[in-house]
Parts: sequence; C-alpha cells; structure tokens
Amino acid sequence: MGLLDVLGYRVVDGAHRHPDRTAVFVGDLMDRGPRQVEVVRIVRAMHEAGSALVVLGNHEFNALSYATPDPGRPGDFARTRQGRRGAHNTRQHQAYLDQVVEGSDLHHEHLEWFRTLPLYLDLGGIRVAHACWHPAALAVLDKWVPPGTPLTDAFVIEANTRGTEAFDAVEVVLKGPELRLPPELTWIDPEGTLRHAARLRWWDDAARTCREVGLIPSNARAADGTPHPGLPDTMPDVADDFRYLDDVPVFFGHYWFTGSPAPAARHAVCVDYSAARQGCSLVAYRWDGESVPSADRFVAFPGPDSPTEPSVA
Repeated sequence: MGLLDVLGYRVVDGAHRHPDRTAVFVGDLMDRGPRQVEVVRIVRAMHEAGSALVVLGNHEFNALSYATPDPGRPGDFARTRQGRRGAHNTRQHQAYLDQVVEGSDLHHEHLEWFRTLPLYLDLGGIRVAHACWHPAALAVLDKWVPPGTPLTDAFVIEANTRGTEAFDAVEVVLKGPELRLPPELTWIDPEGTLRHAARLRWWDDAARTCREVGLIPSNARAADGTPHPGLPDTMPDVADDFRYLDDVPVFFGHYWFTGSPAPAARHAVCVDYSAARQGCSLVAYRWDGESVPSADRFVAFPGPDSPTEPSVA
C-alpha cells in the first residue's frame, strides 16, 4: 500500500480512492512475492469501486489457463500440468496456489475476476497493454474477446494452442514479441531455463541491429555455462513488424526494468521495475495529459526517502 499512499490514495468504503485520479494497473498481480492474495484484494477492490482500471497480464492469463480443462487432452489443462513443461508451469504458479489455496472459493473468485479484465486499453490520450502494443495482434484478440466481454474457455484453449492466430496474438500482447536465436546464441536465464529467443525492444524506434533490438541480460550465460557473447550487429527482419511509431504514449509492464525510472522511448513508458526482487521498488507514472512522457513524472516506493518496509508486490 506504500506506493498508493505516496500517490495520494486513501481507503474509503473498503477501496483505495483518489479525489482526482484513476489508477491503471498493467497486470501481473500474482505469482511473485509473499502477499499475492493481498495485492489482488487491493486492486480488485479498486477496480470494482471504479477507482482503478486493470489490464490482464500473462500471469493472470496463465492462471486461467492452468485451471481450464482442455477437452482435447483428457485429464490435462490448457496450460499443461504434465511432463517437464507441466512441472515448470506448476513451479512458477505454486506460491500463488499455496497462498490462495488451490480450489478454494477465493481461488475461483480470483479466476472469474481475471476473466473480466481487458486484454488492453485504448483511453484516447494513452494506451495500455501488458507487454506490447501491436495493432494486428489486438485486432485478432478483438475477434475472440470483443471489448467489454469476459474471456471464454474456448478462447483460453485456442490461445494455448500453438499455430493458431489467437496463440500468436496472446504471445505478442501479453508476453512480448521475440527474436528467434540460432543454437549458438541461446542463453540461460536467472532461473536456469534455456532460452531460444530474445525479447524485442519493440518500443525503441531507434534500435536497428540485433544487439540493439534483442533483450538479453548483461550477465546471461550461454548454453555451455560460459558468459553469453551478446547478439550480433546484423539487421533483424522481424523488428520492423513490431516497432511502435505512434505519437500516443503507450504504457506497459512485464519487462523487469532496473535502474532509475525513465521513459523507455519518446512515447513509451514501462512501469515494471522488478518490484518482486529484493531491493527494487514499485513504480508508477503520474500522467497529466502530456504527449511526451518525462522522467520527473515517475513515482517509486520505496524511494530514496521512503521507510524500508516491504511493498505490496
């Protein structure tokens, strides 16, 4: 609750409210941290009170997928629980399941609320998506989930089926477009998973080469455990398909930025600054109608002068 307090929100009739502002959350309210149920409670109360808007994150979508039976695979779910992949999916989701108590009434309430969350928001002056704003992918999602309608089981299953347009659209909007890598450039992430792709800096209209466009941590390891050599200075074909060139500011999360908060590009703002990691802060951007975001509009908690108490995420 610390960041909401700093932003001037106060609890009125069971929900945080601000006299002049509406909060916008970019998703991924769970699967990380010790107080996931509390985070969902706070944000859901604000959403239902009209003091916040919320877009679906890939973790909320994964939660729905994990709980949605797949009729094409009897005994399994849209997000598989079987085999090595299933073990990975369960491990990623286990902390939330333990806190909410899997199968409880509260768990079912969360899932039904997640279904109602929009996949993106176009608010006129700003746009919001969890991982990427891509008009072609958003058009596909609109066909399956018209604005204002909940996600159906049919959509959840289709969007977990590789090779479908729904799968591809969800991958882009909720997880971000990626650059496929040759075997010699695969890398191991901090959780020990071998990655065959690098996320794209789709928001960066100046990035051109693979090295500039692809997101690989500076401390990443190659598949053999040695330091990763980095991406080459060649020109990727895929980057221009996703590059954001509009003048409307777009806000997103997902990418675990680090360092001092600042706009990701001239018209793009990430507000995910790795809050679930030790020593990192919850970050918000206080928008006042400007078309070009600036670093002085960011608010962080804990900040340099904040008490060192745990954040809600």
